[in-house]
Order: sequence, then structure tokens, then C-alpha cells
Amino acid sequence: MKKLIHVGMVKPHHAHFFAAKTSESKDHYHLIKGFTLTVNGNSLDRHQHFIRGVTMTANKHYHRFYGETGPAIPLENGGHYHLFETRTYYNYDEAVLSQFGGVMYGDGERPKHDHTFSGRTHGIVGEDPFLNHSLIFCK
Repeated sequence: MKKLIHVGMVKPHHAHFFAAKTSESKDHYHLIKGFTLTVNGNSLDRHQHFIRGVTMTANKHYHRFYGETGPAIPLENGGHYHLFETRTYYNYDEAVLSQFGGVMYGDGERPKHDHTFSGRTHGIVGEDPFLNHSLIFCK
């Protein structure tokens, strides 16, 4: 007996690549790239992904960032993408470098700054190996 699968029922786990350039602040900007966290979803269910990471180093420092994409936006080919808009966490205008690398943080009131960034995710990364088998089996 064949099982019917309706459009929108299959929600494979997947991630997306994303890249962006931050706003300029204190005469510099940062580049960002990474992958969203995986979720189960399809082009029609309005799912969202979390993004997080560390910017590339510029002006002797970097920033952490955390955010969430907007809902899935369907494409004509059956895929989808997401828009995102968020900001980095603050970091010092003048980095204090550690003996072992990285940046030292303290309680002092030193000038800090952050950056905003936005963009869209790119194609779906990863594929559920059981998804195609299940769809073939149900035909």
C-alpha cells in the first residue's frame, strides 16, 4: 500500500550558508560568514534558524554575534532562503591583547562599539539521507 505524502509534510533537517559585511564603526568593518544552526523545515512552514559566531578580525579585535533569521521564503525551484538583520556584541574601541591571544575584558569604563549587519542565507546545506529513499518508496 502506498503512503500519500502531501506537499509541505516533509520537513528535512538542514542548514544554510550566510555571509555579510557589518556596518562601519570607528573607521572599520568586519566580515561575517558561517552556517545557520540546523532545524527541520521546508519552504512552506515559515521555520527560522539561529545564527551565531565570531566576526573576522579587523582593527585588532573581533565581535561575537547571535541572532535569528526571518521565516523561510520559498523559491520557484522548491528551495528557500531566509533574511536576517541583527548586531554584534560590543567590544572595546582599542583592544587590549592578551599574552596568549584573544582580547582581555575588564570592568573598566573603556569606550566600546558594535556593528549592525543584514543579508540573506544561501542554498540549503545538507540533506537527510533517508528523505529521498522515503519519497521513492512512497511513489
